[in-house]
Amino acid sequence: MLRGKSALITTHGPWALVTGASSGIGTEFARQLAGKGFHLVLVARRLELLETLAKELTSAHQIEVRCLKIDLSDADAAGQIIQACEELEIGLIVNNAGSGVPGDFSESDPLEEKKLIHLNCLTPMALTRGLLPGLLARNKGGVIFVSSLMGFQGVPYMANYSATKGFLLNLGEALHHELRDKGIDVLVLAPGATDTPGKDLHPVDYSKLPIQWMSPERVVEAALKGLARRKTLVIPGWKNHLTGCVGGGLWSRRIVQRIMARLARNALPLKDSSKQSLE
Repeated sequence: MLRGKSALITTHGPWALVTGASSGIGTEFARQLAGKGFHLVLVARRLELLETLAKELTSAHQIEVRCLKIDLSDADAAGQIIQACEELEIGLIVNNAGSGVPGDFSESDPLEEKKLIHLNCLTPMALTRGLLPGLLARNKGGVIFVSSLMGFQGVPYMANYSATKGFLLNLGEALHHELRDKGIDVLVLAPGATDTPGKDLHPVDYSKLPIQWMSPERVVEAALKGLARRKTLVIPGWKNHLTGCVGGGLWSRRIVQRIMARLARNALPLKDSSKQSLE
């Protein structure tokens, strides 16, 4: 049965925690959850952006918002957040923060690759595990893991990113079934190309890629509808859904990876990309 707007706050409130809330999908999660009456804990590195968003949301919705300036790639990030939320009744955890650096893995910075794993995998895992006892004690709550279409297969030139998003996909799907009979809804959100500021952080020529951008508003709306329906996985947009189905199939994995490698070589400023084999 579809839960309505008031039911969502009843079964997943009163407080929602959103990581990576300073821009993009995270900001949109904050806006839509505020519109549903949730109090918010917003986490990101850029405190000034969080505080600006907090002023907007408290004025528009008469809710309480707390802002935490934390680098989610730090090894102790989850512990800092859990400690800051000790006295709050966190009912919904939105593990949104994430990043990825396109390029040749052999040319990448090893330290940055390790930090990416902390940001995309270890922090959301530890944060969920640390806050889960509170949800279980109340026999209600929810967790959203923001994965990606790239999490359905290894993606050349986004190797570590696609691997980390695959971790979130598998973790979220497993926890959905572990926790659903205990009153906890776990959802994996796997969006495709989303029109956020993050898309402009790297030298990618998007004109050479077959991309149709989706708005953060549509992505988050689909996620919250899926949460209300107790879905395991939401892939916003039928074309993205088809891509996920094809990309995750055993028979098509090598084909998909070859296509992705070709696209990356066209769109990224790789060294001697024209001389690299497609095998």
